[in-house]
Amino acid sequence: MKHLKLRRFIVASVSGYLVWGCSTNAWALNLNFRPSVFLQEVYSDNIRLAPKGEEQSAWVTAITPGFFVNGQSGRYNLNLNYRLQGIYNAGGDSGIDLNHQLQYNSNYILSPGRFFVQSRSSISQQNISNTRIVSDNFTGDQSNTATISTFGIAPTWTPRFGSYANGMARASYDRVSSSQGPLSDTDSFSQNVMLNSGRYFSKVGWRLNFNNRINQNSSGEDIRFQDSDALLRYNLNRKFSLIAQGGYANNDFQSTTGFSRNGFYYNFGGQWRPSQRFSVSAGYGNNSYVTVFFSPFQRLQASVTYRNNDIGTNTGDVWQGSLRYFTPRSVVNLTYNEDTTTVQQVLMEERTFLRLSGLPSDINMDDLVTALGLDSSDISWTRDNSGDILFNTRLPTLTDDVFVRRRGQLSYSYRTGKSILSANVFTERRTFQESQVKDEVYGIRGTWMWRFMPRTNTFLSSGYQVTDTDFSTDNRFDMAFRVQRSILRQLNGNIEYRYINQSSNTNINSFDENRVTLNLMAFF
Repeated sequence: MKHLKLRRFIVASVSGYLVWGCSTNAWALNLNFRPSVFLQEVYSDNIRLAPKGEEQSAWVTAITPGFFVNGQSGRYNLNLNYRLQGIYNAGGDSGIDLNHQLQYNSNYILSPGRFFVQSRSSISQQNISNTRIVSDNFTGDQSNTATISTFGIAPTWTPRFGSYANGMARASYDRVSSSQGPLSDTDSFSQNVMLNSGRYFSKVGWRLNFNNRINQNSSGEDIRFQDSDALLRYNLNRKFSLIAQGGYANNDFQSTTGFSRNGFYYNFGGQWRPSQRFSVSAGYGNNSYVTVFFSPFQRLQASVTYRNNDIGTNTGDVWQGSLRYFTPRSVVNLTYNEDTTTVQQVLMEERTFLRLSGLPSDINMDDLVTALGLDSSDISWTRDNSGDILFNTRLPTLTDDVFVRRRGQLSYSYRTGKSILSANVFTERRTFQESQVKDEVYGIRGTWMWRFMPRTNTFLSSGYQVTDTDFSTDNRFDMAFRVQRSILRQLNGNIEYRYINQSSNTNINSFDENRVTLNLMAFF
């Protein structure tokens, strides 16, 4: 029944839209179809991730056929990657498990510069609870994992009213469903409308916004986020302007923490912009703010915003910031953000596969993304070259509760002719609004990828992560060493050793695992 539901989901979310999207322009769409098969043999000395003294070793075999489709024309582009992962003896249970894995996104332009439709879909496996984390479908108790399916479609209209105004209107539908666990199947309906003043208003500018999202949960209460705001700007001269803002927040979800408050909000202030490389904006009211932007030279850009909100989903002191510095060989990224969201929205943002293009065929793409510390939005979705898919160990427990999250990340990467070195430090704190449960995930990871000879790469990665919840504190250390070889033009192989040590104040969450994996990856 579970697999029938997933197959129906794949057909509904991918095949139907492909037919519709390509029907008017099929002869102009350049489609690339690339089937693949991944063969994996895994040996683990603790296949159930059991505490010390209860370890059990086992061999696990996986055969994963799949295909990748990339299409592009003047008005349409799509990327689709699908795999059917067949595993024998996962968790040492001597059974056969089938797991669907999908990443799909597309953009169809019906009217250039006026109207386009975006869609996306994914299928992945994730931990139900972050108090019992596993990394993949091979080891541990699979009853603590769920198959997550997502689908979204968003038609967008971007009208222009001469020199008077520019607009944007978007209506979105998103669906998230889970094969098991406390997370509801959720249908989300969103409307976003924005209208900005055009070039005609050179002295006085204005902006109108309306954002509304309703999550209809299969169990539990529905959730609504709604916000309307307006801005008026009067330009005194090229350096100074006066700004007035006001709006109304009307959110509806269960909350016992006091972080969310509905009502009218306003502020009055201005902006000083002496050059394109520096500006300061500030406003005082019941939602006050200060924003500083500076870019002393081309390779460095930074922005910091402080808010003190009486109204909205995030009240009190709220910080946001970003910094990016790059040289021909290195990149530094720093981001910090605070927002209010749902687990369903976080899952919609998840990526099942990570792909890069324009690099030699013997480069492992997933390893490269990790080493560079890139964000998925910076990635060209064209080719995948990795045999294994790991769960996101930073995700919150799958629940319908709305939560406030505070996320910070600092990443550094440096590349030479044959090596890529990187380090990544992260932290995320979450406060759930109804249950008042708090959890925090923080850690550090370092990687080194070395192309030490033609067609051969080595990859070394190590990380430390702490998951601190109201129920347990888990300290997780892992390291992996992989040697990958491009055997033939369309055949890659690698051998990997991975070690995981997790210590916890809950005995069942403490374990050690040594693992050796052999991979063969064939592309046709």
